[in-house]
Amino acid sequence: MGSFEEMAASAFETLGAGREASDPYYVVVRNRDELERMCDDIAEERDVPIVGLALRSYSSEPVLRASDIRSVVGAGARIYLVTSDELLDGLREMLGSRLHLWPGAVRVWWPGASAADEPADHPVVLGLEDEDYRVTLNEFAEEFELSRPRVRARIRMIEDSRAYLERELTSARKQNHKVQERLRDAQIDCHELRTRAERAEVSLERARPNRPAES
Repeated sequence: MGSFEEMAASAFETLGAGREASDPYYVVVRNRDELERMCDDIAEERDVPIVGLALRSYSSEPVLRASDIRSVVGAGARIYLVTSDELLDGLREMLGSRLHLWPGAVRVWWPGASAADEPADHPVVLGLEDEDYRVTLNEFAEEFELSRPRVRARIRMIEDSRAYLERELTSARKQNHKVQERLRDAQIDCHELRTRAERAEVSLERARPNRPAES
């Protein structure tokens, strides 16, 4: 298999002039060998994100232009355009169902991506039919920023803290409910004891002999 640089050079020849052609980290994936290189790149240790692009349904146009994606992900990220549904099926086989790329979609794979990861860690955005590309781009930009590893770690910390507090609150509510039940039972017992005492006093008064009248 060739290197990433060879794939990028081949993409340059395929695309011809234009912004995409001048992008050294933009690669067009046209066959199985290039797809395998793309998957190797995703799996290998790296410091930059990788973005996967698919063509819109029933169209030869990508869901977003590479230049628009570049405005979101920065200069160093690698962008791969997967050019057929058959190759997308192959990508699903290689990456697994959690991290595959859908037709008409764009996805980011952060460093350290693996088949065991949560899909939300490497978000995918679907460009809806007849949807303005700017809507898709804005959604992708938001997902990209929120899924950054450091941001995601912070979000997880917040979510874990909230889940812990919710468990503690639920436990406190259950404990409070038990205390309230015990207090109610104690009040009932106290009332019954008071009633019994009052009845006992009445019975005792009735059982006492009448005192003789004083002369």
